[in-house]
Amino acid sequence: MATRPPQNHIGHTDDNGCNDCKDKDNATQVSINANRSTLCNLLYTEQGTVSKLETKFTGESEIYQEKRCIFLNTEKNYRRYRNFEITTGTELIQTNVSIKASVAQIKDWNKNLNATLTALSKQVKDLKAKFGDLKDAACKLDSSYKDKCNIGQKKALTGKVPENCPPVPPIDVCKDAATDIEALICRPKGLAQDIDSIFQASSDVTGIQIFSNIDSLDQLQTDLSTKSTAFEKLISDAMKTRKTELDKMQDDLVNSVKTITQVAVSRNSERAIFEGYYDTTKFLCCPSCSCVPDEDPATGNNPDGNANAGNTPGNKDCDDDCCPPRLKICEKAICDICGQVKTTFCCEADNLTPTPLKSIVTKESE
Repeated sequence: MATRPPQNHIGHTDDNGCNDCKDKDNATQVSINANRSTLCNLLYTEQGTVSKLETKFTGESEIYQEKRCIFLNTEKNYRRYRNFEITTGTELIQTNVSIKASVAQIKDWNKNLNATLTALSKQVKDLKAKFGDLKDAACKLDSSYKDKCNIGQKKALTGKVPENCPPVPPIDVCKDAATDIEALICRPKGLAQDIDSIFQASSDVTGIQIFSNIDSLDQLQTDLSTKSTAFEKLISDAMKTRKTELDKMQDDLVNSVKTITQVAVSRNSERAIFEGYYDTTKFLCCPSCSCVPDEDPATGNNPDGNANAGNTPGNKDCDDDCCPPRLKICEKAICDICGQVKTTFCCEADNLTPTPLKSIVTKESE
């Protein structure tokens, strides 16, 4: 027996055992070999096609993995910007709206406070002038009270006399007159100092209100709003850019899935074609149909043991029974394929069970 050549990349031998064929030179085998040669060329071409598609499938699988990784990273990047824009961006814009309303309210309060402090300062200033007049009146009263020309009036009102004069008790209705007069002389001096403190405090509060410069908050709020809007726009534009990139990556990934699926289907289809060519070329090496009974060249008997006695050279009186047909079994085997097709593709034939070829051969032989 000839040595089998090495296997190809799909696991088949290159000659499919044709070197083992015994009848290489008869006319039938020569014709078969000629047709097989054509199929061999197709087989080798199909082998290259399968190899090409397998390589392409491997490459497309790697490309798919890379695109999938890029898509997932782009999606994470987009989510990061989207979440940041939804939370921080929205909060920033809404905070500016609230700050703007608060600044407007504070400006109104500041305006009202300024008017109130201005009016208060004017009132304190007028009061200071009146307290000055009261102090002057107290000083004049003190001077008159101590004037020696008014000793008689002082004696009549208070009962007080100079040191070298005998004391005279005051009348009942004027017994507190001395204390009241001394209070009228003393208290305006203290009130004058108090109004000075009030006037100073009023001036300080007015100055604090003016130098607090509440109106500057309006410009600060405007600047904050402008910069916040620009920042939010930057985040929003980046989010839209990432969304566009994500859509593009998704389209690329979908196309990659389509490509790899198409390549896989084509590869499997070409593999089936290759296997068909392979099985055909293998069968055509030394074709032998199990449905055709072999004859023993020495006895002329069929496999079922019936002797074809008349089927010998020189016997010209043989009847039809001595040469029975040999292809009836093949005919029935081929017909049985119809049932198998129905079982495979037709809903009405779900209960049909294909008959094995071996059973047909055995039955016909019997």
